[in-house]
Amino acid sequence: MAQQREQGMSYWPLEVTVGDVVYPPGSTLGPRIQPWLQFVFVYAGQITLRIDQQVHVIPANSAFVLYPGHHEYFVFAEDCETVHSWVHLDFTELDPELIARLRQVAWPLPLSPAMQQHMHDALALKKSTFPTTNEILKGLGMQICWRYIGEGEQLATQDIGLAHSAVEQALQYIYEHISEPLTLTQIAEAVSISPAHLIRLFQLQLQTTPMAYVWEQRIAMGIKLLEQTGLSVGMIAERCGFQSRFHFSRRIRQTIGYTPLEVRHRSWQIEV
Repeated sequence: MAQQREQGMSYWPLEVTVGDVVYPPGSTLGPRIQPWLQFVFVYAGQITLRIDQQVHVIPANSAFVLYPGHHEYFVFAEDCETVHSWVHLDFTELDPELIARLRQVAWPLPLSPAMQQHMHDALALKKSTFPTTNEILKGLGMQICWRYIGEGEQLATQDIGLAHSAVEQALQYIYEHISEPLTLTQIAEAVSISPAHLIRLFQLQLQTTPMAYVWEQRIAMGIKLLEQTGLSVGMIAERCGFQSRFHFSRRIRQTIGYTPLEVRHRSWQIEV
């Protein structure tokens, strides 16, 4: 029993902190020594990251993990703002099994809707006065950790079946081409199955269609960029794959009942 309690405590962080930030073009961060186990989600832009002596380039729509004790230096995209969020997990002592499983998965991972939702929920608690906010935040921090491990292990598994593989490949293709005029045929061809079969797989696994998913992601990305960057509405529309600023404005208003400028104004009022 004592051993079980000790093992359980090793998986529970002392403290979890979250945040999000927008870096202007050409910004840098560091050098620094990473003090925590940190998960970083990149929504827009790009990060060139030197860890010790190794350089990595992390594109938009990516998630990655950083380990304590390593020297880090961040260089952000030269031509656009870089938008990312992060969660720090502070442990008395990191569990070796947890670290081993983290190190076995691909780096970086595609940033999935599920991971984005976990981070959204965690960020929403930043200003909360709820009495158990810290405990809820610790739980969400561990959900992000285990979700990251689970998605990484699932991607690495070779016998997961054609259906799951096709959907994962389609999601990755969508993430990488979200700013382009995607079509159902184009996505299906990218994963080597028929459009009708791809629709069936999406409905089975995600309860939506490929193109509905594309527009959901474009709208979600557009709202996030409105709230967290100073990019013009036209530039955001282009980055998110909308046909025009007017098309973007119409879809945003249809979805949440506000124009893009109203979304930005309401968000910035809250932050003030």
